[in-house]
Amino acid sequence: MKFSVRVCFSSILFAALLVGCGRNEHSRAPGEYVGGVPLLMDELSNGDVVFIVNGEKYTKRDFRTAVSLADKMRRMCAGDPLTGPNKPAQEYSRWARPRTLSDAFRRVLMRQYTKKNGITPTQEEIDESAMRVLMNLKRGKSTLDAVEKEFGKADGKLFRQYVLDDATEQAARRFVDDKGTLNITDDDVINISNRIARFQARAAASNAVEKAILEKAIAEIAAGKDFAEVAKAYSRDPEQGALWETSYLDEMESSPALMKWASSAKAGDVSGILELDDGWAIVKVVSRRDEDIPPGVIKIPREIWELVRVSRNLFESPPDMDREEIVAKLREFRNKDLQKKIGDLIMKEAVIEWPNGTNLFVKAAAPAVKKDPPEAKSAEDK
Repeated sequence: MKFSVRVCFSSILFAALLVGCGRNEHSRAPGEYVGGVPLLMDELSNGDVVFIVNGEKYTKRDFRTAVSLADKMRRMCAGDPLTGPNKPAQEYSRWARPRTLSDAFRRVLMRQYTKKNGITPTQEEIDESAMRVLMNLKRGKSTLDAVEKEFGKADGKLFRQYVLDDATEQAARRFVDDKGTLNITDDDVINISNRIARFQARAAASNAVEKAILEKAIAEIAAGKDFAEVAKAYSRDPEQGALWETSYLDEMESSPALMKWASSAKAGDVSGILELDDGWAIVKVVSRRDEDIPPGVIKIPREIWELVRVSRNLFESPPDMDREEIVAKLREFRNKDLQKKIGDLIMKEAVIEWPNGTNLFVKAAAPAVKKDPPEAKSAEDK
């Protein structure tokens, strides 16, 4: 049970990867998905139109190429062979194909928007996009030509287009950045530095209060007060007065401070203030039970601890950031706002059609069988 909260400056910032190394997806024949459930997308023929944007058609064949490329990119991230079966790919993920279609839809809209407005990326933006893609594919020392060739003719052509799309999207952000939000000034850096300092001071003050409460709890326990009663009185979570059972290879291992203390503690021992993964705590060992294991497997015998603890919040202080780090984080954060602005612009005047419906990744509903109404029986038939 989680029992405390960490407050961290980094939670207000974000980092979006250009190409993610997510779970693999494998393109299979219709009807071979989880549970053998056919999806509407699988019932379409290669030439069938999936969507139309401002008159431009996107077909099932286009979608299959996009899925194939996405699968190869994930395989390359994982260091798996680009062709043939691979175990992660066979663990079919329901969200992978819808996400691929959503990405393709956005890219078609973006290409149309940038073409209409005469937006073209600079060579520097193309080089930056290529570098990010190659790094995310774990091919930092390779070239786009080499990766394109490795992917094959159809997938390689789409791969090259995707790199150009990402560079063009950077150019589009410049185009809509009428307020110059991507230009980071000295005042911007100073404001963030001051904000970090305020967070650090707030965390220090909050932690001083929390620590004082724990020190008061330690004093009452040392004076003979029942540990469980102290836990109920001072813990954020009233259930902390109950027994908490763990083992060396479980929660102990993820909390080095707790493991280090508990490995030599005896039944009845009470710790000082320990910093755990999710907060500060005072812990009492109620009992220890040894379990037989083969000699030499682990240095410390595997044991079960029954513990009671007093837990409090630990407010994490954000680290200092130099100018370069602040500028990079601000650009990422502001890019997100510009990306949303572009998304609104490209959707505003788009004429969109989905000939087969938008929900293409659900079970195909069988048409209802039409039944004739029963004939009325005559008095003689009754």
